Amino acid sequence: MSLNLKELPREEWDEHLDRFPDATPFHTRDWLECLEEVRGANWIPLGMFRGGKLVGLAPIFSLTRGFVKLLASPLTGWATPYLGPLCGKGELEDALRALKCKASECRAAYLELTLTPGKEVGDLGFRKEMRTTYILDLEPDEGVMWKKLKKECRNRVRKAEKEGVQVHEVPSPEFFRTYWEMAKDVYAKSRRPPAIPLEFFVRLWDRLRPKGRIRVLVAEHKGEPIASLISLIHRDTVYDWDGVSYLKAYKLAANNLLEWEIIRWASREGFRRYDMLGADIPGVARFKASFGPRLEAYPYLFLPLTLPGRLGRTLYKRGAPLVRAVQYWLRKR
Repeated sequence: MSLNLKELPREEWDEHLDRFPDATPFHTRDWLECLEEVRGANWIPLGMFRGGKLVGLAPIFSLTRGFVKLLASPLTGWATPYLGPLCGKGELEDALRALKCKASECRAAYLELTLTPGKEVGDLGFRKEMRTTYILDLEPDEGVMWKKLKKECRNRVRKAEKEGVQVHEVPSPEFFRTYWEMAKDVYAKSRRPPAIPLEFFVRLWDRLRPKGRIRVLVAEHKGEPIASLISLIHRDTVYDWDGVSYLKAYKLAANNLLEWEIIRWASREGFRRYDMLGADIPGVARFKASFGPRLEAYPYLFLPLTLPGRLGRTLYKRGAPLVRAVQYWLRKR
C-alpha cells in the first residue's frame, strides 16, 4: 500500500504533531510560520497517509531563488537545525521517496532535507552528509551536572563569577537590538552580516514567549551586557539555539557561565536533555564538549533534480561567501 501526501489544515498541525516523539520546536506551527514570514517561502503542511490513516508529517517549504524552484525542509542558512519528515522508523524511506516524487510533480529543480538525530537513511538517490550535535543528558542533582563539566570549564565558570559577571533572564524583546549589535560584532570577524535577521528574533519572541517556549539570558559585567544565549524549550528538551557576545566576554568567561546557568535551570526544572545544536565547527565544538555531552549524528540530504538545480547548488557553495562579504560592506557604508 503506497504512501500518499496530502496538505493538512494549518490549525490542525500542532495537534497532529503531538503523536510524534521526535518532533522538535522547529516542527511547530509557530516556528514554521515565522520562517515563512521572514524567509519569503511558502510552508506546505503535508500529512503522510497510508490506507487513509495518517502515519507521518512533512513540513515542506516551496520557494524560488533566481529562476530555480526549490523544495526544502529546511533550506541551509535558515537557523533551523532539524526538520524533515516525522514518522515511524519503518515509514522513513517511503516518506523520502514520496517527497522526491512531490518535488518532481512540482517541477522543483532541487530538494533539501535535514533530519532529526538518530535517523538512518539508506541509498535512496539523495546525496548525504552526516552532521553532528552534542546532547547533554540532564540529572536533577546539580552536583552530578557540575562533575560532568571538564576541569577547565569548571574553572572558567568560577572565573566568570569571581570577575563579577552576572546572569539574568531578559524580560522584553527590546533587548534584541542589543543582541543584534553583539551579533554584528561576532560576524564582523568574518566580514559578513549576522546570519539571523533581527525580525526573526522578535517574531519568535512574540509567538513563543507567552507559551514559555523561549528563554533569553544575558550576561552583564559592571552593568553592561557582554554576552547572551537564546534557548528553546520543547517537551523534555532544552535547545541551545543561538548565542552572541562581545570580544571582552571571552576574557571574562561569560559564555561558560551562561551555559552553566541554563544547564542548572533545565536540570532543576526536570528537563531530560540539553541539545547544544551543532558540533561541526571545530572551535565551537571544543567549547561545547567541555560541558560533558555525548555526540550524536543526523543526516543532511540534498538532491539536484535538474541541471539548473545542480548549477544553482554549485554557484551557491562557491558564491555565498562573496555575497555575504558584499552584504557586509554595503551595511558598513
